[in-house]
Amino acid sequence: MTAWTLLTLVAVAAACGFAAIAWLQRREARHRSDARVAALAAALDGPLESFSAEAGDAAAMPARRGWILAAGAVPIVLVVAALLVARGPRPAPAPLIARQPDALELLAMHHDRSGDLLTVTGTVRVRGRDAAPVTAVLTGRDASGRIVASAHAPLDDAALDLDGESSFQVSVQGHDVSRYQVRFETPLGPLTHIDRRAHP
Repeated sequence: MTAWTLLTLVAVAAACGFAAIAWLQRREARHRSDARVAALAAALDGPLESFSAEAGDAAAMPARRGWILAAGAVPIVLVVAALLVARGPRPAPAPLIARQPDALELLAMHHDRSGDLLTVTGTVRVRGRDAAPVTAVLTGRDASGRIVASAHAPLDDAALDLDGESSFQVSVQGHDVSRYQVRFETPLGPLTHIDRRAHP
């Protein structure tokens, strides 16, 4: 059953309920009118039973009113329930699908050495929206070209500065590191960068 069908049924039920309430109120008004006529007749010339019957009707009026109020509340409850059902839970937003950046440009890079610690700092520009997070990978080599150290670090603010600049800083430990290489990758795979440095 669709939400609109449910709302239609609830509206019909509410209309029937209100019609029944109106009929009951009219019937009750007629009874009160008859009771007043009987009371007047008894006051003029009538038996005491008329007064007892009128008192019995007056005692029954609160019970009838309570029943009428309950009947009137049922359609309202049904309408509210139908609106809640029709509203339903809001669909969750579709998750963003990360993809490789359109391009990654290396704008600047320099290194500092403090004892055995080599730290490389640089600035890049990530182009493309909904790009996967980028990681800078630093590889240290000795004089013979053998890899002796490796480390990686994510770009800073890479997800905030779309089509803007991001920085990175990564360090390796090793006194025999004589040269190094920096490359970039995402969880989707290696990422080729464009060297935009003024003096590579």
